[in-house]
Amino acid sequence: MIEKVFHTRDLPPADRFGYWQDCIGMTHAPVRLTSDRTDDFLAYQHMMELSDVMVWPTAFQPVTFERIPRLIRASDPERYHLSLVTTGRLEVESEGRSSDVREHEINVVDTSVPFRIRAAAGLPRQVGIGLEIPKRRLAIPGRSVEPLVGAKLSAADGYGALLRRFLSQLAQDSASYRPSDGNHLSTVVCDLVSGLFAHALEAEDRLPPESRARTLRMSARNFIRSRLGEPSLTPRTVARAHHISTSYLHRLFSDEGASVGAWIRGQRLANARADLENPDLDPVPIHRIAEKWGFSSASVFSRAYRESYGVSPRDTRGERRTARPPAR
Repeated sequence: MIEKVFHTRDLPPADRFGYWQDCIGMTHAPVRLTSDRTDDFLAYQHMMELSDVMVWPTAFQPVTFERIPRLIRASDPERYHLSLVTTGRLEVESEGRSSDVREHEINVVDTSVPFRIRAAAGLPRQVGIGLEIPKRRLAIPGRSVEPLVGAKLSAADGYGALLRRFLSQLAQDSASYRPSDGNHLSTVVCDLVSGLFAHALEAEDRLPPESRARTLRMSARNFIRSRLGEPSLTPRTVARAHHISTSYLHRLFSDEGASVGAWIRGQRLANARADLENPDLDPVPIHRIAEKWGFSSASVFSRAYRESYGVSPRDTRGERRTARPPAR
C-alpha cells in the first residue's frame, strides 16, 4: 500500500484551490471543479493506493465536480467512483438520474459517462471516503451495473455497512499495513463492492463462488462481533441470519483454525480480558463483565477464561493492579 497526504492549509490561501485541483487529478478521472471558496479553499485528502484500487478519506469545503464529454474523450480510466458520505451531502446527476446522498449512503458514478456532483451545498464542509475501482476488477458485468450509476446505496446495513466499516478501519489503521498488503486489501475491496452491487441488483448468484465465500465470511465475523453480548448467539443463529446452512458456515470458517463456536468464544474472551485490563472499569464486578460479553454465568466465564489464559479473571485484574506504579 502506497500513501500520500494532501492538505491545503500548508499553502498560501491563493494557491490552495489550484493545488487541490491538481491532487484530484492524480486520484480521479479528469473533472472540472468550481467553488465559491477559491480564494481560501480548505481541503484534506489521504490517498491510499491498493494495487490498482484507490481509497482516500477526504474533507473539503463546498465544491462542484463535473465530468463532461470533452474530458471523457481526452481520458477515461474506465472506473467506477464511489463516494461514502460521513458528513454533508452530495447532489448527484448522471445518466438521467438525480440523487441526494446523505450520511451513511454511497453514491456511484461511472468515469465513462458525464456526471455532476455538487458537494456540501449550503454546508460548511464535506467529509467522507472516495473509492476508485477498475470496472474489470468487479465480478458484475459493466452493463449490469448501469442501473446503479447516478443512484445511491445504503451504507447502514448489509454489504454497504461492511464496505463502510472496512474503509473506515483501513483509514484509521493504514500505518499498520505493509506495501505488500496492497493486493490483498484491493481484493477485499473488490469483493465488497461486487457484493454491494450484486445485492442491489438482486444478482448475488452471479458472484464467483470464491468472492461470495470471502464476503460471507467477512459478513459473518462482523455479525458475530456486533452481537457478542447476546447469550443466544450460536453458529445456528449466524447461519440463519445469512441464509446459509450451519455446515456451510463451518466450511467458511475452516481457515480460522477453530470452529465457529470456538471463534465466538475467543472473541468474547478477548473483549472480556480487555475490560479486565482497563483500570477505568475496576469498579465493574467481574460477573457484570462476563454478562456483558454473553457468558451465561460467572462460573462458565471463569472456567473458560482460565482454560484460555491460564489465570483467573480475578488474577488478571490483580496482576495489573500490582504492576501499576505507585502514585507520586
